Amino acid sequence: MRTLLLVTFLCTGGGPLFLFSSLAGVAGATSSPRTCVLAKDLTFFRAFTDHAVLQRDVEHPVWGWAAPEAQVTLSFGENELTARSDADGRWEVRLPAQEAGGPHTLALQSGDERIAIEDVYFGDVYLLSGQSNMEWRLEQSDLDGSRATAIADPLIRELKVEKQHANTVQKRLPLDPTYGEAWMVGSADRMGSFSGVGSYFAHYLRREADVPIGLLHSSWGGSRIEAWMTAEALGLGADEAAALQEDAAAAAGGEARESFTRNFPGRELPKIDEGESLGWLRDEFDDSDWPSMTLPTQWEVAGWPAVDGHFYFRGSFTLTAEQAAEAATLYLGAVDDGDFTYINGKLVGSIPDAYSTERKYDIEPAVLREGENTLAIRVYDGMGGGGFSAKPEAFYLATAAGNVSLGGEYRYNIGEFRIDVAPNQLPTVLYNAMIAPLENLPLAGVLWYQGESNSGHADNVAYAEQMKSLIRQWRGHFSHPDVLPFYWVQLANFMAPVAGPDEPGWAVLRQSQTEALSEPMTGMAVITDVGDADDIHPKNKWEVGRRLSLFALRDVYGRKVQADSPSVADVKLVDGKAEVAFMDAPNGLVAKAEGRNSSVTGFTVQGENGEWHFAPAVLSLPNKVLVSHPEGGGITRVRYNWASNPNGNLYSTEGLPVNAFDRALPSR
Repeated sequence: MRTLLLVTFLCTGGGPLFLFSSLAGVAGATSSPRTCVLAKDLTFFRAFTDHAVLQRDVEHPVWGWAAPEAQVTLSFGENELTARSDADGRWEVRLPAQEAGGPHTLALQSGDERIAIEDVYFGDVYLLSGQSNMEWRLEQSDLDGSRATAIADPLIRELKVEKQHANTVQKRLPLDPTYGEAWMVGSADRMGSFSGVGSYFAHYLRREADVPIGLLHSSWGGSRIEAWMTAEALGLGADEAAALQEDAAAAAGGEARESFTRNFPGRELPKIDEGESLGWLRDEFDDSDWPSMTLPTQWEVAGWPAVDGHFYFRGSFTLTAEQAAEAATLYLGAVDDGDFTYINGKLVGSIPDAYSTERKYDIEPAVLREGENTLAIRVYDGMGGGGFSAKPEAFYLATAAGNVSLGGEYRYNIGEFRIDVAPNQLPTVLYNAMIAPLENLPLAGVLWYQGESNSGHADNVAYAEQMKSLIRQWRGHFSHPDVLPFYWVQLANFMAPVAGPDEPGWAVLRQSQTEALSEPMTGMAVITDVGDADDIHPKNKWEVGRRLSLFALRDVYGRKVQADSPSVADVKLVDGKAEVAFMDAPNGLVAKAEGRNSSVTGFTVQGENGEWHFAPAVLSLPNKVLVSHPEGGGITRVRYNWASNPNGNLYSTEGLPVNAFDRALPSR
């Protein structure tokens, strides 16, 4: 009896896999088993991996590297495409336009080297970029743990670009190693790590269009817009951009160094953390000569801007015998970036590096004691903000006999002091490393969620021109047959609710974001109704994703939906009142309110003496509002939702909030 032997070889070449087989002992078979050759020089560009989503309906470039001046052949279905690498080893071929669908295999060969990528689909690819609210994971907005399972979809996929910065334009793409350096399939167990905004955006598209959705995710928490722009887009020469980077590095930390000298007189700046060996986490340590800080907070807010390293915090809490008798749970909220937490000198929990993960540690009853207990926390921060982001009510010890608040004054010391020259604040460096390598990659559109790091700065009025310049520059960077759709999220409501009639705050930057809508094929999701006064990262990412999806459904998929929020069209005086007319409200406006009270809120007016007042307002026609001076005087300007955390309640009948504005009335 003849034996059938199937020998399968697995080759790897920097990520992609190539499988091929050999038959031995089969009647008529004359070839000997083939030898597996590892691909040492032959690679795909790192956006082309297993499970990739490539843009449909366009001639699609595929590129990578091989030995210099080598012939490379890409096999795709019935297509064989050949190219020769240049002196640097770069090769490129162009796939013919493909309809949505898959799975496909792309096999690559050069000499004896062979690699392949599998489970490739053609669909619509959207670039996600910005700062932490775009980076915020789906699982962080999944309040009851059910959403990732509910929207899990194998045809929603994400590729995460690793945080990198560079002073010059890069060609290679850094990928996030936590993702396994590949496109991730949106399964229930993986989708929780996707961008929350991106996940919901893709989910709502998939409900309407049977097209695979790829999310190419390149964002960095805390980044300013200038970091994502070229020197040319910023109106700078290369030397000027480099000088700005050097100036920022030189200026960083001046205030923090002065604070160190003031709080720790006579002590040198600690470059190596020795706090643990000095006993700073021990139960009985005497911290009476340490300065104090009110927790929870981030230490930048408490007088330590631009500082990274290790901070030690020591405080105490009191328990009754009943509270100390049973197991408890410690809640600290998110700690940026890592913590080692001790109660009465015993380590009770640690998450070394996860700035957005809520800390919840179970405490054995043997750790606790009646009377005074010591809480000591060593916090490490590698970049950006450091410390605690929880609200005071979320900083506590839960016991069977009642909760114990842990907020209040803590003694603190600094074990390691490093000045944070945050690269995500410097012009051009994120563009160079995280966008430039993607040049000419076909996309269906761009989603942008950024602006918090530019708010509050003296130059935030300039943000409008920066946004327009970024849009134009990125459109020239990516391959697209028409104007590349570009959609962004306006700043959410944040900080203390508006208390006075003249508190512009974040409204100024929101207006700059609005002005960028003058660029064609753009859209802005207004979300001044889904924010959180105490959290710059609002949890409601599903509504943000839904509102962004409306623009794509309209522009890319041809659906008849109302995507734009109503915005001011005209303001004029009518019988001493300001009549405000709105556009993008085809079916009229509604005033949302609890109960039967439907009065309009959110308007302020400036009188002839220059003073601002909260103003009564009523709906007149379906898309008009009449605004009055509360004291019956003349009106020179009228505003709506002109505050960091406004209280306006006007919506389109489709449920989209009215956009903020500040308008002067025409002179008489």
